[in-house]
Amino acid sequence: MYIVYGLVVLVLIIIGYGAWSRRRIYKEVDQLENKKIQLMNEPVTEELSKLKGLKMLGETEERFEQWREGWDEIVTLQLPDIEEKLFDIEESANKYRFGKARRISKFVNKELDKIKEHLSEMLDEVEHLVHSEEQNRQDIHEVKDYYQETKKKLWSQKGTLGGTGLTLERAMKELQLLFQGFEESTEQGNYLQARDLLIEIRSELDYFNDVMTKAPQYLVLIEKELPRQLEELETGIEEMEENGYNLEHFSFHLQINDMKRRLVALLPLLEGLKIGEIVEPLDEIQKEIDTIYDKLEYEALSKQLVDKELPFIEERVMRLPNIVEQLLEETERVKLSYKLSEDEDRNRLKIEKEKKDISHQLIVIVDSVKENNQSFTAIRSMMKEFSEKLQQLENEIEAAKERLSVLRSEERTAENRIYQLKEKLLYGKKKLKKSNIPGVPDGLLYELDEAEKALFFASDKLNEIPLAIEEVMMKVEDAEMHVDRCIDKLLLTIKEASQAESAIQYGNRYRRHSDEINIKLLQAEDLFRHYQYNEAFEWAVSAIEPIDPDVKEKLSSHHMLETSR
Repeated sequence: MYIVYGLVVLVLIIIGYGAWSRRRIYKEVDQLENKKIQLMNEPVTEELSKLKGLKMLGETEERFEQWREGWDEIVTLQLPDIEEKLFDIEESANKYRFGKARRISKFVNKELDKIKEHLSEMLDEVEHLVHSEEQNRQDIHEVKDYYQETKKKLWSQKGTLGGTGLTLERAMKELQLLFQGFEESTEQGNYLQARDLLIEIRSELDYFNDVMTKAPQYLVLIEKELPRQLEELETGIEEMEENGYNLEHFSFHLQINDMKRRLVALLPLLEGLKIGEIVEPLDEIQKEIDTIYDKLEYEALSKQLVDKELPFIEERVMRLPNIVEQLLEETERVKLSYKLSEDEDRNRLKIEKEKKDISHQLIVIVDSVKENNQSFTAIRSMMKEFSEKLQQLENEIEAAKERLSVLRSEERTAENRIYQLKEKLLYGKKKLKKSNIPGVPDGLLYELDEAEKALFFASDKLNEIPLAIEEVMMKVEDAEMHVDRCIDKLLLTIKEASQAESAIQYGNRYRRHSDEINIKLLQAEDLFRHYQYNEAFEWAVSAIEPIDPDVKEKLSSHHMLETSR
């Protein structure tokens, strides 16, 4: 029973699927049929009939035949073949051959798209041909007028164009051949070819007008303006050379001759209507002329600067021997009292050598000016470098003098620091004496001894002749370290002794509480008498803490109060 039901259901599904697939394919066929009808209704015949108003010759006739044959093939062969394939699709669907039906449907759809694209191209070409013929009829009159206007303009400006005018005359005559070609192409039905010729004529006329606008100014530049500038430039250079300027190193004359040669070569280009090829070369020549003028101006300014600054530089160099001699004498005097480092000796030798080098370099500069064997631009550059070296040497001399002066200043600084350290140590000893502690611990005695020895060594080093100030400062630093450490130890000892004494006195009130407290306090007193103040304080606190746990805080507050008083 279940098998029967299953078969029935399966048959129903197959029947339903077949019906759905057929409806879908029939729908696709209807769409393809509509697409085919739309293509058949395209106004190809009407569009082709527009060509009958043209001269059916040459290119027009050839293209008309191609388009007509193409449309006939579509109507008589391609579309009927597609109609047959639409029947095949329906027949395949009726036989449940849905896969084949879909394949044919897909093929037909592509074929219809190709036909549509072909028709679209054909109609565009027809429209383009018809439009070209119409546009030619309209534009030819405008272009002929443009030609006449250009011809008149050429005759009116012929005097300003030079050889370029003759070239333009020949080119204008050649345009007549293009006009003839346009007429012949039109008569022969070659409207697209005629269109190209008309566009070419207009383009040529545009270029000729552009040439007539620009050529006069370029002609003036090539034949008059730039040659005049070059002539003035040559005259200016010769005048400067007569006035004592050495310009040989710049090679200006060679550069000017090269520019003249390049100018001459540009004239044939202008006469040949090659405007685009002369713009950049003309700009380059103008820039080169401007650059030469800039160099000549800089050369003149350099001469003024050399004439103005050289005497001051000579005066500074003339003072150098006396300044260096004073430095050497001062160095020798200082060496009687101070021991100078090897760097100072090397620096002194360096200064002497640089002084000689500076003198020799100045001679070279002065000779160059006198003998006029260098441009002032080059001499100015030499003077700039020389001035920097001279200034550097003067700075080194001043720095050397300052270092000698600093030696005396450092000696006074060392004396003051040693005096202050002695005063500091003396103050600490007085404070220790006033504290009335039972005695001085061995550690503090050691620090006192070390501090006094360090001060003695620093003072002794300061009294040496010649004085090695770097070694003195090292000894002073060492003494300062020992004195500071000694004072810190001294103040700590006084503080610990005071705290221990306060703790023992505070604990006396608890002696009768127990023998243990009394014994610890006696031990603290013994430590105190043997200058072990910190240990004495700890023993006294340990004796009192069982009865008074806050004894440390109380003693600390009491000690701070006593200290502030």
